[in-house]
Amino acid sequence: MKKHYAVWLVAAGLSSSVSACGRVAATEKDGNAPVVDPGFALATELNATSPHPSLGDQAEVVGRLVGAWDVEYTHFAKDGKTTRRTGEFIVGWVMDGRAIQILWIVDPSGTRKDREVYTNLHWLDPKSRAWRSAFVDPEHGSVARFTGGPVGHDRFVLETQDFGSTLARWSANDIRPDSFVWRDEGSSDGGKTWKLQAEYQMKRRTAPAAARQSSLPSAFPPHGPVSGPG
Repeated sequence: MKKHYAVWLVAAGLSSSVSACGRVAATEKDGNAPVVDPGFALATELNATSPHPSLGDQAEVVGRLVGAWDVEYTHFAKDGKTTRRTGEFIVGWVMDGRAIQILWIVDPSGTRKDREVYTNLHWLDPKSRAWRSAFVDPEHGSVARFTGGPVGHDRFVLETQDFGSTLARWSANDIRPDSFVWRDEGSSDGGKTWKLQAEYQMKRRTAPAAARQSSLPSAFPPHGPVSGPG
């Protein structure tokens, strides 16, 4: 990605991830008033427990993604090579429920020792009633802007041209209580035809976090910052 927008979102994404992972620290003062560690103040205020009433039915489909998911990332290169990685997909309401945020985590693999972390912020445009989204890759300093919304009751679709000359489409498909499929597709003919570039199998996490491996999964597609997570 070549465009650089909304640097503030990086800080919001990292703070939100702390909140999503349940690491907000609070202690009791004088037996009743909770005291929040200054280091977690932003995460505490950013988090929301439910969508804002102004979103109405628009919150229904995307709201079904809220929670923590284990991910199997599969990317399809132009030369036919398939790359598979594992990771994590964490979703929650933020900013008084007026927006929803996704934290992508990709587990270390190959020679890379560090996990990869990316974030999406989705919000409903009050005028157009279309969903807007910003995808942030802080490691490479890149941002992509998307527009889209729900399609039916089990699909959420976003499109962008911020990845160059190719139109990109990201979609959450077959959304069920415990699973869904995320697809990253590209079109070189203005959306007439689409080519599958990556597919992520999402399974809602049911096991306690402590039972997982010490390395957390993440969210950016294996083919790097020119497209989606992993």
